[in-house]
Amino acid sequence: MNSMNSKNSLYIMINFIKKIIKKPVKKIFEWTEKTSAAAGYKVAPKIFTKDIYIPIEIIAIFIYISLLTTLSFDLDLSLSGVFGLMVFLAIVMFFSVILIKRTYKEFTSDDEGVMLTGFIIIFIVFLSGALKIYGIPVWAVPTSMTAILITLLISPVVAGVASLIVSIFLGILFDFSITIFLFSFLGNIISIYFATKVKNRQDIVKIGYYIILMNIVFIGSFSFIENWESDMVLPSVLWSAVNGISSVMLVSAFLPYLERFFSKTTSIRLLELSDFNQPLLKRMKFETPGSFHHALMVASLSEAAAEVVGAHPLLCRVGAYYHDVGKIVTPEYFIENQSDASSKHDDLKSQMSSFVVISHVKEGVRLAKEYGLDKIVIDIIQQHHGTSLVHYFYMKAIENGQTEPEKSVYRYPGPRPKTKESAIVMLADSVEAASRTLEEPSYTHLQEMVYKIINNKFIDDQLTEVELTLADLHKIAEKFVNILAGIFHSRVEYPEEKEAEKERKEEKSTDADKNLQ
Repeated sequence: MNSMNSKNSLYIMINFIKKIIKKPVKKIFEWTEKTSAAAGYKVAPKIFTKDIYIPIEIIAIFIYISLLTTLSFDLDLSLSGVFGLMVFLAIVMFFSVILIKRTYKEFTSDDEGVMLTGFIIIFIVFLSGALKIYGIPVWAVPTSMTAILITLLISPVVAGVASLIVSIFLGILFDFSITIFLFSFLGNIISIYFATKVKNRQDIVKIGYYIILMNIVFIGSFSFIENWESDMVLPSVLWSAVNGISSVMLVSAFLPYLERFFSKTTSIRLLELSDFNQPLLKRMKFETPGSFHHALMVASLSEAAAEVVGAHPLLCRVGAYYHDVGKIVTPEYFIENQSDASSKHDDLKSQMSSFVVISHVKEGVRLAKEYGLDKIVIDIIQQHHGTSLVHYFYMKAIENGQTEPEKSVYRYPGPRPKTKESAIVMLADSVEAASRTLEEPSYTHLQEMVYKIINNKFIDDQLTEVELTLADLHKIAEKFVNILAGIFHSRVEYPEEKEAEKERKEEKSTDADKNLQ
């Protein structure tokens, strides 16, 4: 009975929190939808470009000095106190770097990621100091935005380390309180956990519910541990609700701009790009239906292969959708879009045909930029052929009497794939196109074809800049074969309607004869 009552109480509390948070969050979502540049529309985001490279060391020093200055000012430290704080901050930063290097190596070479993390940490520490000056209780400080933003934009690992740093600073800032440290850190851990499950922008609201609930539980438990006065509990609970609401609102407001300025693409953004109502995909669907169908097949192959080698399945799927968008410019020069038997290439020289085919990569990059696609998707478009040879037209040039034609003329400009996702899309693209040429797509023939294509890409040095092992390539090949075998499986031949009707009539006639006998 008690458990039932506690469940009902919890349900009532969650509904109450939802009512409080729903309206303000809805308004902030409407505002961000209007002000953020939606994917797929032609935009020229000049205010969101960052062309200056800043070394990671400079960024780290700036973060260190900013935090030191903020804390020293807010705590009104003496010279010896500032020196002690310098040493303490140096130790915290040093061990944070070691922890990140051991758990998430890629971060140390990501200058934009380091800058973004530093910006968020500095912002929340500055905000905490400002709120303290204006007499706002610590329970209202939206520290959870640190965890949510860094989880969505970079990694849960980095978010965990950043949350620890922010929580330490918050504890120092508010009278060196271990209670404040635990309050902040636990709220951030909860935020990281639920931020990893976010699939769309509305899911961010749900994190706010859990933050508020966690804050209420924490304040309730510590009010007993520290023997708070009864009149302190309710205001603290209300301020903690403000914490959850403001965290979600700040994340919703900042996320679109941070994504664009720091060239970060979240799963939310990728899901938005995968919508077939995106203007560029819609153009592809109607202007190049053959290429669009090919892209869907490549997406299925790529997503499945990504799952078995630890790549990003959603990124592979979205990259595959857009990899051939450049064919929109000259659709009739690609066989999957040709409706008649004759080919446009019949009237062109091999070199010119090769140029037209190769140009679809350059045109794809141009269209992707014009329609405001993210850099990570543009990279897949640019790299999905690497520096491969346009073999058909190269061999045709030799057949037409050219002696040793220059291979560079018949090669894509590159660059070669630099990520697992780009390499997987490249392999899936080649395999899907080749599978259509098989007269008898049996399992054995498909297996031979897939392994031959992957081996040729490997020999041609197209995979030298990607961290894919031979075991990974074997897993990718097996996954491709299984999917293609399912697509090209043999079908039962059904008898035609006339023959079936004829057989039924004969059976009726036989039955009638038997009845007469």
